[in-house]
Amino acid sequence: MYRLPPLVFLLGYAGLLPFIAGPLWLSLVPDSAPVWLDRVWLLYAAMIASFMAGSLWGMALPTAEGPDGLIGMALATVLMLLAWGAAALAFPLALLALAAVFILLVLAEIWRQRVLDPLSGYFSLRLSLTAGVVLCLGWRYALL
Repeated sequence: MYRLPPLVFLLGYAGLLPFIAGPLWLSLVPDSAPVWLDRVWLLYAAMIASFMAGSLWGMALPTAEGPDGLIGMALATVLMLLAWGAAALAFPLALLALAAVFILLVLAEIWRQRVLDPLSGYFSLRLSLTAGVVLCLGWRYALL
């Protein structure tokens, strides 16, 4: 079984830093936060959700001629569209919708892990990163 290189873990956890930065800034020094912070932070969350949906698409491609590959590609497309739609909502609803999209991404990864070729360590990485993302979305929601 293929093992993920350490760089994948480094980049994955580095990707959590912007998720932490927004709520942390608003928790520590809210008066200094620029007016654009929430919008840019939300767009980052939607972009990452779309990126993760794209990774599901990429893993489904090798089996695209069979039903499992088609299901994986359809799931990826729907999840990307949900992330895009969530970004268009009012900020409080967008936070909740994006949290739901990230949870749906984990459910899609459970399916992928069982049906498509599993990658050693990938699911546990995705699960821990998603937990961090959802916690940060909840943290930001609590600051409303």
